Amino acid sequence: MATSSHLGPGSWRIVLEATQARLTTSGRGGVRLRYAPRVGGSFYLRPDTTLAGFALRLPLPAELLWESADLDRDGHAWLRLGDREVRSPVTVVCAAIPGARPYVKIVLETVFRSSSLGLPGVSWPRPVTLRLFTEIRPAGSG
Repeated sequence: MATSSHLGPGSWRIVLEATQARLTTSGRGGVRLRYAPRVGGSFYLRPDTTLAGFALRLPLPAELLWESADLDRDGHAWLRLGDREVRSPVTVVCAAIPGARPYVKIVLETVFRSSSLGLPGVSWPRPVTLRLFTEIRPAGSG
């Protein structure tokens, strides 16, 4: 994707129908889907289409905030639920997909302990995986 295609504010749009967030827990019974919420927020791209950061809201019973300001330097993100917060490593895949209608595919993943945020519906401390898939396209593309 040419760098000129994403200059200026508001030049990208999140493709909501291609966006999915999954919050899963792991335990003796295997992997269990806890939530598949809608997502709101922003992604921050560098001119070469690498992901610089993000600020996302996931509406669980309480709003979960997931954000990172400088992924390529830090590699961590903050998760906040109510008055609790945790910092955890985040894995990022951000790829420019060429074609007649080019777009950027973004996959984010982090793992944290359920007890660190006091997640509703999780009765004892377990690993929780939060994974987000989305696409962003230049504004004006179909």
